[in-house]
Amino acid sequence: MKRVAVWLTLGLLGGCDDHVLGEGLYEATCRDDPPLTWENYGKGALDHHCNGCHSQFMSGENRSGAPEGVDFDTWDGAVEYAERIRIRVIESETMPPSGGLTPDERALLDEWLKCELIPASGGL
Repeated sequence: MKRVAVWLTLGLLGGCDDHVLGEGLYEATCRDDPPLTWENYGKGALDHHCNGCHSQFMSGENRSGAPEGVDFDTWDGAVEYAERIRIRVIESETMPPSGGLTPDERALLDEWLKCELIPASGGL
């Protein structure tokens, strides 16, 4: 019983505090509680802003120039291209090509990329 209480306490503390990840290219301050995840944020954000072109279900001209196979509509696809998504959307702001992300949306996407997706890809 004590072990369960300790795990619950640690879990609650870990979820409430800001935490910083990474010592390499950049640091991520993860503030959202609950944290931004694929289920509660990432899939919807990518569906809304990216998967009109970057989907395994799109081909040829329907991809609007997105390279075949560079797809973000699955967890594995998003993880594979996590660093590239961050470079193109956050750093260079060249994606999506029509713009469309507000500064607040970019900040949320950046937090999700740094706090969940890039670490899952082995980055940071």
